[in-house]
Amino acid sequence: MPMSSVETTSPFPETRWTLILRARSSVGGQEAEAALNELCTAYWQPLYMYLRRLGLDPEHAQDTVQGFLGHLLRSQGLERAEAPRGRFRNYLITALRNYLVSEHRRVHAAKRAGTAEHIPLDAQPAESVFLALLSETPSPEAAFDRQWAQTIWTQALARLRAEHQRRGRLPVFETLAPHLTDAAGESHTALAGQLGLSTNGVAIQLFRMRRRLRELVLEEIETTVGSDADLQQELAHFLSLWAP
Repeated sequence: MPMSSVETTSPFPETRWTLILRARSSVGGQEAEAALNELCTAYWQPLYMYLRRLGLDPEHAQDTVQGFLGHLLRSQGLERAEAPRGRFRNYLITALRNYLVSEHRRVHAAKRAGTAEHIPLDAQPAESVFLALLSETPSPEAAFDRQWAQTIWTQALARLRAEHQRRGRLPVFETLAPHLTDAAGESHTALAGQLGLSTNGVAIQLFRMRRRLRELVLEEIETTVGSDADLQQELAHFLSLWAP
């Protein structure tokens, strides 16, 4: 999915992460807390991958992620987020490392009754991905970053699906989505037959879907950074990692 250039506007738009950064020194900060909860819900899987590659077993890794997120959401973590470190990816992995150091005797904190915020985690898909990519992620950091890119892609693709569903075009999405990363020269004859389109019509639909998906990937990355410069760097990092 080529994304050779990015156009951004100034000032940088307020996103979930920039909201958190803006509110980091405020009292209460309910909107920022809700934004952090939303980001954690979407991006917990890279943490799971990191812990599995670190050597924790699946149950231990899931419990540790749950305990860490509960700790993050009920602590003053928002106030420790600093604008110069304006990338949620960096903040999240740094906070997890600090948590592991300070909570090494309480790795099952996620199961403490009545004390932790709860973010529902479904570790089975994450574990399947971990096993599939085990040979490609030689370090915990590599596992974290690879799953971060996977999450960006998955979130963007889900948004593209939702857009098609709202327009009553879900069958088009379901038919063409598996072919969004096909080589340019692949024949579209079979797809045209399924959709009742010409082969040129299929090519046009795929072009539009790929273009929109590029925009959604950029928007998804944008929600996790604090500046144009961070956006450019995170996009470059994503492209260096992602090969669907």
